[in-house]
Amino acid sequence: MGYILNRFDKLSELKKDPTVNEQFKLTGIIVHDPKDSRLKNHIRDYFLHFAKLTGKEFLLITFIQPPQEYADALRRGEYEYAKMLVSDSTQPNNIDTIINSMIRSHFSLPDRGSYMVLTKRLSNDEVHKIPITTASLPYQLMELTSYCQNPYNFDGLLERINAESFNINERLVDSLLKILSLITPISETDLNFNPQIDLAQRTINEEKNRILDALKQADDEDLTDKVLKLYELIEYVYMNVLDRGNHMRRKGCINYDMLDRKSKKFWNTYSLLYNSNIGNRHELDYSAFILFFGKIVETELNLSVCQMLRQSMGIDMPAFYNRYCGNRDWVKIPTARQDVSLNRYSNNDRRKLETVPLGNLLHAYMTAVGREPSYIPKWSVNSPNSLREIPESFLNIWKKISWVRNDAAHSNAVDKNRYQDAKRLFNEFLYEYIEYFYNMKEELRRL
Repeated sequence: MGYILNRFDKLSELKKDPTVNEQFKLTGIIVHDPKDSRLKNHIRDYFLHFAKLTGKEFLLITFIQPPQEYADALRRGEYEYAKMLVSDSTQPNNIDTIINSMIRSHFSLPDRGSYMVLTKRLSNDEVHKIPITTASLPYQLMELTSYCQNPYNFDGLLERINAESFNINERLVDSLLKILSLITPISETDLNFNPQIDLAQRTINEEKNRILDALKQADDEDLTDKVLKLYELIEYVYMNVLDRGNHMRRKGCINYDMLDRKSKKFWNTYSLLYNSNIGNRHELDYSAFILFFGKIVETELNLSVCQMLRQSMGIDMPAFYNRYCGNRDWVKIPTARQDVSLNRYSNNDRRKLETVPLGNLLHAYMTAVGREPSYIPKWSVNSPNSLREIPESFLNIWKKISWVRNDAAHSNAVDKNRYQDAKRLFNEFLYEYIEYFYNMKEELRRL
């Protein structure tokens, strides 16, 4: 049976529906690549065919909306094997860019490619991910339907359809779905505006507490990253729901206007989540908040120091400022510890330059200016005149921020005192040095 949902948060309704859990032996949720227009059109054109093919015991869920000519018929329930579950408000036009990355993170999916998330029950935390294409989808659906009609050798089924098993954190998924229910921007002319604002505020406060509880128990970097992505989604809700009612305004940090757009996003999320109630609780793990500081410093130094090092190695500025340079594919600084790559593209996207971690970037700088040895005798950068000397007083701060950020990213809990030390270092960076790196960014951008 095929289900079309117009909002991701409608999954929570299906999870609680006893009929769904009793009727269907398997459920598959399609998480499509927003750029895979061929697959999206294929599912849209053949949805009714797929709905009938899957029968009454396999539930196929998609968020791809049908053509208008049969959307109304689906809503009226005129098709035996197909339904459309809609919310009171329509899905935002930019839904793919808003939350697709959040869904992918919580289902442990790569950034690109289309997948089916398969589970025996929507309420289960045992999940399987299956790469799908227009060519593979019909075969995979037939195999899944056949299994539901005669359940036998589930492991063999998974092997035939190229499925990979993984576990999800059910609490975080529940929080995700509840927060997504608030994602549609509220019209300021809506007569029910204030009650909606109150509901949004209550929901977000409840889910923040749930997320913080999950964070206290986080013992791996993957879970911490999922929590941080939920924080980013909460920030979106604040901006598109609460801020429209003038109920919440973000507080800028020192020299906020000198930060890059991405750094501002990290700060906005941090400032919305860290409040006096959290700050007075000593039993919490403060790792997530320190990670925000590290992300901001790492972003700013990659946009300034890293670009300076790339220029010194012969990469043209500003033509390739913070961009992968195809004709200089392998650019590295051979530090005593390892090669530090300065020109690697990120996640198979040649438009995005991969970020250099804070610690590696520090050693790359120290090697480039001759403060640390290279493992290659008499090595030097191509253009020493391109190097600018970073204030000596900042190098020690850089090293300490790198250390505390690494501690926060691993399994050891970080207490309030450690957090306060990190915040003091971060404030020194913003107050004393951000202008220096801001000027470096602007100069490299405008050479």
